[in-house]
Amino acid sequence: MYTRTKVKNQKQAFVVGVEYYEEDLFLEIELGTFYTTQLHAQRIANSVHNVILLENQIVLIFKNADSITLTDDFLKYAFKFRLCTKPTMPPLDISKLTQQEKDDVVCNEAYMVTEEDMKEVQWDINTAFRYLQHQYEARVSLSSSAYYVIPTSEQIDQEGMRNAT
Repeated sequence: MYTRTKVKNQKQAFVVGVEYYEEDLFLEIELGTFYTTQLHAQRIANSVHNVILLENQIVLIFKNADSITLTDDFLKYAFKFRLCTKPTMPPLDISKLTQQEKDDVVCNEAYMVTEEDMKEVQWDINTAFRYLQHQYEARVSLSSSAYYVIPTSEQIDQEGMRNAT
């Protein structure tokens, strides 16, 4: 009989990725499919320290100081750009709000972005870079938004996956 701990520590295939953003531009990067435990898959996703968008490449910097460079010619399938179409709300000075008002702002749907507010764009790296430069004169180091670890339900040949042990 399986206990919760044994099930949690069982290896299976996980698709692991991260999402970074700057202003209204979101960048989703799929790190790969790994045959490992759920906890280790989460550690893999959390190992990305920074993402830098340059004119013709994306650089992923990991917490161990290793890096990977993505280009339009190399690993193009691993990333996609999305734009947030929801109008930006004006900034609030929350220092003057009561705790209840702060709680109300946090739960206010006007400040929440949903999947319906996101539009996938078929951009190459240079287009995304120029968009940020033109629209916002933005920096190229993106901010972390989220990571995902999705168990796969299909049987996958383990030769095609990275064994993350």
